[in-house]
Amino acid sequence: MSKLYFRYGAMGSSKTANAIMVQYNYQERGQNALMLKPRLDNRDGERVVGSRSGLSAPCSFVEELDDIDVKRYDCVIVDEAQFLTKAQVRRLADIADDLNIPVICYGLRTDFQGNLFEGSQWLMAWADTIEEIKTVCWCGRKATMIARLVNGAVVRTGPQIVLGGNESYVSLCRRHWSRGELAAEEVRRISAGKEAFMPLLLEADPSEAMIRRYLDAGELYVLTVHGKPACVAVMLADEGGDWELKNLATAPDMRGRGYATRLMEHLIKLYGPRCERLRVGTSPANVGFYERFGFKTAGVRERFFTDNYPEPIVEDGVTLTDMIVMERIQA
Repeated sequence: MSKLYFRYGAMGSSKTANAIMVQYNYQERGQNALMLKPRLDNRDGERVVGSRSGLSAPCSFVEELDDIDVKRYDCVIVDEAQFLTKAQVRRLADIADDLNIPVICYGLRTDFQGNLFEGSQWLMAWADTIEEIKTVCWCGRKATMIARLVNGAVVRTGPQIVLGGNESYVSLCRRHWSRGELAAEEVRRISAGKEAFMPLLLEADPSEAMIRRYLDAGELYVLTVHGKPACVAVMLADEGGDWELKNLATAPDMRGRGYATRLMEHLIKLYGPRCERLRVGTSPANVGFYERFGFKTAGVRERFFTDNYPEPIVEDGVTLTDMIVMERIQA
């Protein structure tokens, strides 16, 4: 007899990546696995499930189950199962019981207030097998709770469902969730909700249009101080496999405290095993900053500032024309 599974975990525990890999494993065995998600979850596109690791897969909606011939499939996989209704969980249980098809659901257990979601409640009640996918709090203990962030602070009130990624939520252990305590300082990669950091990115690059050229494809990192974004950086891979720092900006009220230095040190360590060299395009005023990290001038991008920005960019009374290209050979 097939089972109904509920695999739950806090945000960042790779639930969606696990779901996609389970589907892939079925396909490798020459079998079909039906991927589903609730219709309201449109963060990765209408019919796509996407993981922060970069994995994605096409899917159908749970609401379409009555129009799908489930008997054609060897397994049913449901992502974001916390958003299911009681009736939908019952329907999935019937698939396992009556059609002898395993159903594997992935989702959060509780919301930002510590209350069970409707889908999670009935999966906890009816699932044959309940498994925890673990992740950690900033303190190193197991993270079991989700905190919602607004302007870098933990909030306790609001609607239960507000779609968002790690720009709006953070996983904490119960102790730090109860106290609303965030890490004194940490670097987090933001894979969804990058738009929220546009005001800070504009501190280093005055053109929103230019930022959009690299933001979606780039990797965005944020150094937070007690939950407040202090410094951001965007890294973008080139065709040769090297990486370029496209943006590095510190919040105006948090400058002069070494945050950009610490974020830069983190990026150099992080990308060391991933490429032979790091690159950055910059202006004369910032050459000294990057030289401290072993970057050396490697060339110029002629007329970069005048050709790509509608308004002149003036630095120390001089209108910028060419961009200086610097490189760091990774040890």
